[in-house]
Amino acid sequence: MSKPAHHILLVDDDDVTNFLSREMLKIYLPSPQIDTVLNGQEAIDFLHARADQPELLPDIILLDINMPVMDGWEFLAEFEKLKRPGFEKIHIIMFTSSVYYEDIDKAKTYAIVTDIFSKPLDESKINDIISRCS
Repeated sequence: MSKPAHHILLVDDDDVTNFLSREMLKIYLPSPQIDTVLNGQEAIDFLHARADQPELLPDIILLDINMPVMDGWEFLAEFEKLKRPGFEKIHIIMFTSSVYYEDIDKAKTYAIVTDIFSKPLDESKINDIISRCS
């Protein structure tokens, strides 16, 4: 079985946002594989569970900032400690409803963050994300 064109991990505690994001990705991407977790700790656990099988890692992580248990910033700190083969191919996109310039500026200080986009996803944002992550 061949790998889907895009494997995306949604990391967001909002079920409505996750539903809408999944639907938009399915509309605008050919056969995406989409996994969803509700906070940064679940995302770290997801990645740990696949660490020995890099082909099962996502290509793109859409990461919310404000979440319970482990927020986006805490996730980034933990992710930077996960130097494993295959992790270098993962593109992290901050995907937030935050309108604070401080959050945008802070996201840009992380070398592992490819970009930051505001919610919700639309065709233009999906195209931008895919072009930046190709």
